[in-house]
Amino acid sequence: MKRLIDIESWNRKEHFEFFLQYDEPFFGITMNLDCTKVYNLSKSEKSSFFLRYLHKILTTANMIEEFRYRIENGKVFCYDKVHVSSTIGRKDGTFAFSFIEFRKDFKEFADSAQEEINRVKDSCGLQINHRGIREDTIHFTSIPWIQFTGLSHSRNFKFRDSCPKMAVGKIFKENEKVMMPFSINAHHAVVDGFHVGKFIELLQTNMNE
Repeated sequence: MKRLIDIESWNRKEHFEFFLQYDEPFFGITMNLDCTKVYNLSKSEKSSFFLRYLHKILTTANMIEEFRYRIENGKVFCYDKVHVSSTIGRKDGTFAFSFIEFRKDFKEFADSAQEEINRVKDSCGLQINHRGIREDTIHFTSIPWIQFTGLSHSRNFKFRDSCPKMAVGKIFKENEKVMMPFSINAHHAVVDGFHVGKFIELLQTNMNE
């Protein structure tokens, strides 16, 4: 479900109209996340570290309204819930896109996600379908081989999407903490630096729980 945002009464009306005209309206921020507790929990429970932190990221996105805003035909809608389209790697070195539904309960989320991961790994090609290009998604990728300090995404400027794009990199140790590079790109017509800062602060809080 989604609801229409009244742009005329929106306090960001001018911001929306200004950045909507940009050829590249996305802006990005990269930082390091402390994922010590999530990492240790996944090891002790022998659960998937990937699904643990992905669930934390998706939970945080659903907690902040601006990350559920999407631009559709010049109008802004707020979705009740957003999901994730994540790249999934295969043994042959290729990858494909997935669609993983958000569920508040981690076990339900993990069970459903693992089914989708297994399906993608047993497939070939990019697996582009209507689910993976839904508006109510976060575009996500993992680059576990690189401890990156900056990141850019491939963009097709003919396709005017407004889905946030997030990525994580290779974990590393720093002062006995397990750190992970995290990159977030958001459409400036619906998200400002203030909202990204709020997202990162809340994400770190959720990672610490």
